[in-house]
Amino acid sequence: MQRNHFVNSLVVLASFTQFIYGVHADQVDPATIQLSINPDRQHALSQDLYGANNECIFRPVWFDHPAYAARYNEAGKPFFRFPGGTGSNFYNPSTGYFDDDSPSTRDYSGHNARIHKFTDGAGRVPDQYLKWVKQNDVAYSLVLNVCTQTFEQNRAWIESLGREGHQVARIEIGNEVFYDSYKWAFPSATQYVQRAQRITAVIRKELPDTEIGVLVPTHLYQDLDFLTEKRSARADHPYGWIKELKGKEFFDAVVMHMYSLTEMSSQTEPEDFIPYLEGYHQCDEYLTLRFSTTLAHLNRLFPKKELWMTEYGVGGFGGTLKQYKLRDSHLGALHADVMLMRFINHPSVTVAHWHSFQHFFDFTGGMQGIGEHPHLPYTHFSLFKDAIRQSDSVHAVTVNGAEDDVDATVMMKDSAGYLIIANRLGNAYKIEQPVVMAGNNAVRLKDVLQLSHVDGQPLAVSAQNLDRCESTTWIAPPNQSIVLPPYSITRIKFDSGQ
Repeated sequence: MQRNHFVNSLVVLASFTQFIYGVHADQVDPATIQLSINPDRQHALSQDLYGANNECIFRPVWFDHPAYAARYNEAGKPFFRFPGGTGSNFYNPSTGYFDDDSPSTRDYSGHNARIHKFTDGAGRVPDQYLKWVKQNDVAYSLVLNVCTQTFEQNRAWIESLGREGHQVARIEIGNEVFYDSYKWAFPSATQYVQRAQRITAVIRKELPDTEIGVLVPTHLYQDLDFLTEKRSARADHPYGWIKELKGKEFFDAVVMHMYSLTEMSSQTEPEDFIPYLEGYHQCDEYLTLRFSTTLAHLNRLFPKKELWMTEYGVGGFGGTLKQYKLRDSHLGALHADVMLMRFINHPSVTVAHWHSFQHFFDFTGGMQGIGEHPHLPYTHFSLFKDAIRQSDSVHAVTVNGAEDDVDATVMMKDSAGYLIIANRLGNAYKIEQPVVMAGNNAVRLKDVLQLSHVDGQPLAVSAQNLDRCESTTWIAPPNQSIVLPPYSITRIKFDSGQ
């Protein structure tokens, strides 16, 4: 069995023969859970679920840097989102800078100064990106700036994309423009829908193979009363997006962001931040209460439309709370893992972008470009690489004995596949082999990869760690139990034996 302490060197623990495979030294007598896989209950697996938001316009490294292509390929060529999130609403593709001449309260002068420095005044125009995606066979979505760019400007860009033969898989009409801070661009949802319909007609003509997504408010996940008469008067503005889009047919998908919250105020002082373990539990409770309900609402409101989850994870990006780094820890990444697993299990969700690729690595500038050591979120994100890339279908899996603690998903191609299990909470469990498929076909468990808290440290200590998690790989011996430590995710390659 091998354990890899991330950032530190590889450690081989030969002394674990006295323990059940996968167990930590502080865990005894874990309860047994039963897993069963039903190969007849399945849906197609979208490869675009393995995606990452990508916003490096103001970073020192651009796409023409060889280190960037190396990291992209190493990551399993995730489905990219360009030019990223909030900055997309201000990005001017003709200049390569952010538009600052808008009524917005956002100040991009600092970012523009960095862009000017990095490019010797040329700007981050998308030409190099578009060249890069062709050279590296990159599948990507484009977030269209419908805030500071006019219809004529967007039409000209889309026409050039079509004329030059670019293959844009998907286009999002803006990024989170339903918030009050965008009323200067969209006084009401009516203006958004009109603008979206008008530019969609251009996209359909110039890029006929491109799918189009429109925005629905994140309030569906944030506010339990959002769809009821109990919603606050302030929520009426974003609720307009639901009223105006419901029943419309001009788009292919609805786009939403899902961020679980710790319930701390955005102005909480750093010295008053709650420990990561407590914040994680708050996010898990948030997920439990709201996740399934939100997806059910979307399916009811927009039947037959795809769901694109183009940002997700642990929230808290405003005020002083952006200094709270739960999202960069093992626990924060585990929470994002669980969200991705639930997206995979939901047939309507076809796109998911982890936030974010630019957070996976240090962007150091100079000749090195990108730092040598990936961050913990990348360690978790890449656990899904082979499972998604080597599969084409998702199958129903039933967990008996820990339904409230354990999430599981099964991805397969032909008779082989991957079982991914997230033990979200504080109890250890073990899986007895063999796992049984419908029809009593035994599943042979093979290679195991497991990420968990650092062994030998109290959980309260390891939970605060932003540099290390326990990464363990081993071959599963026949008929041996596999232990799921608390707060862990385990990926198991298997063969159904059919």
